[in-house]
Amino acid sequence: MNHTFMLPTVKEISKMRKSLGIRQRELASVCGVSQSYIARLEKGDINPTYENIRKIYNYLQSHSKKADQMDIEVSKIMTTNVVTCQATDSILTTLDILKKYGISQMPVLNSEMRVVGTIGEGEVNEFLMKGISPDALKKMTVSKIMSPALPQLPPNTPISAIYPILRFSNAVLITDKLELKGIITKADILKAVETYAESGI
Repeated sequence: MNHTFMLPTVKEISKMRKSLGIRQRELASVCGVSQSYIARLEKGDINPTYENIRKIYNYLQSHSKKADQMDIEVSKIMTTNVVTCQATDSILTTLDILKKYGISQMPVLNSEMRVVGTIGEGEVNEFLMKGISPDALKKMTVSKIMSPALPQLPPNTPISAIYPILRFSNAVLITDKLELKGIITKADILKAVETYAESGI
């Protein structure tokens, strides 16, 4: 089994279904399960099997018409120079990096250069709103306030698998054997659509 292929979480699956306007009954019928199964799954009352999650995900991603028109591998359009930081970096260092490159968030890596989370201005502001003083924040490392890692997919993934995810995630990380290879954003997808329309890739 290719362990670098990470399907969306149950919560993300629910967001995908709703964003695509697909009813629980329709999804249940196509995937061979009951509507109550889908409802309980989205509430977190049951632990679905890998096969059921993959079946549901495959159906959802097939409903992105724009994505279905293209079969380009993400490795051809991803941004390879990914700006990252270390989990042990200070918050101030991280904010300097974000400001320097004009980005709102970036992946967090551990000592083995594996993706372990996401950090951005949003995470910093959230802690400040919780009452953490700026002085206390200066002494904290990224690992203390980072959010979970962005969705990850392998380089040979077709755009059809990326487009639906970008409906609820700002970006998708492209990893190969757990090594970060690139990142896909909505801007990358739009560029790909334009290229496709002009040259018929």
